[in-house]
Amino acid sequence: MVNPQTANINNLMGTLPGLLIMALLLAVNAAFVAAEFSLIALDRAAIEAQAANGSRLHRRLLRSLTHLTETMSGFQFGITVSALLLGFVAEPTVARLLTGQDHPTGLSVVMAIAVATALHLVIGEQVPKYLALASPEKIARRTVPLLAPYSTVVRPLVAVLNHAANAILRRFGVVPRHEISNSRSVDELEDLITASVAGGLNPEEVKRLTRSLHFGDKTASDVLVPRPDIEALAADASVADLIERSQKTGYSRFLVYGNDLDDVVGLVHVKGIYRLPVTQRADTPISELMQEVQAVPETRSLAEIMVDFRQHQTQMALVIDEHGATAGLLTLEDLLEEILGDISDEHDQQLPLVRPTPSGDLLAAGRLNFDEVYEATGFTVPEGPYETLAGFVLTQLGHLPQLGETIEHQGWCFEVMAMEGRRIALLRVVKP
Repeated sequence: MVNPQTANINNLMGTLPGLLIMALLLAVNAAFVAAEFSLIALDRAAIEAQAANGSRLHRRLLRSLTHLTETMSGFQFGITVSALLLGFVAEPTVARLLTGQDHPTGLSVVMAIAVATALHLVIGEQVPKYLALASPEKIARRTVPLLAPYSTVVRPLVAVLNHAANAILRRFGVVPRHEISNSRSVDELEDLITASVAGGLNPEEVKRLTRSLHFGDKTASDVLVPRPDIEALAADASVADLIERSQKTGYSRFLVYGNDLDDVVGLVHVKGIYRLPVTQRADTPISELMQEVQAVPETRSLAEIMVDFRQHQTQMALVIDEHGATAGLLTLEDLLEEILGDISDEHDQQLPLVRPTPSGDLLAAGRLNFDEVYEATGFTVPEGPYETLAGFVLTQLGHLPQLGETIEHQGWCFEVMAMEGRRIALLRVVKP
């Protein structure tokens, strides 16, 4: 009769090779998982910076990121193979360890599968994944170089598998991507900014960040100074006229036109007068101080115009419509205000574009664009053949209005309060 203690020792010795193989396969599986998730979570910009500084290790990590599809496919292949082998070895090993039988059956097999699966999920998957996500660069530095020989060996096989997978994707109309994008959409960034309010982000900072996100979506037509509001000088005007207009308006730059504003010939800056002797300033024509003016189409994005300003070292541009006529004027200050909000200086008029009345209504300038109207009043201007609040009201009326005329739209009431020639200058806005 066999001693029970001896039987237990024999059973343990019989399962020891299987246990060692299980431990090895779990370690291999964990290494593949850790390497995979660490690459996903890496800050590529930081890796590129270290690689540029001469770090060989970071250059290797950068190569893995550059060929991410092949690298990840190789790791996935390793995870799959090690998991299959682990299941093949673990089931009989654990079952024999639990029952002491060479060929266990029934409930012992089910228990063995459950134990092996739990070990695989916890030790082979979850623990390395969480470690990699917590310290991606540290884990990547340790695992990716370690697995480099393996990646070299399986690269031909992985290339064949990738080709087959890509062919299947294309059959379904999906274009394969070979890199994971770390960028976020505008909507995602807006959600992050909104969520940050609860974390203490200042409301003004939220506004600036939100404006920055949408800055590139806007075009010159969205923020230009409309043609009727342009302060310009005729080409035959004198420096004395320039000084007088500058003192009156507070502006330092003016467009110069020939016959009319569709014939803009240049730009003049007040500082140019200091190059002239005092005795000559009164009678000198401004054409002698004139500079070339940059022209942009009204469809050009604000981001592109900002680049233009920097490249040409200018702060003003003429905005041209599709017919080649002058649509308006755009300045660097207009662009900055789209991000920072209103920028006031000692020359700005103090009267705001929107101000409340004692009755609780709002007085709004007719030249407000759609975004300004919504930000100031909460009213969403419907789409149409117009770009300002005044244009919307004029379209609704269908004729040049008289003072006091009103329109209603979805419970909102708009009353014409002031006219400048044929333009609606001021409106009373009554909320529903």
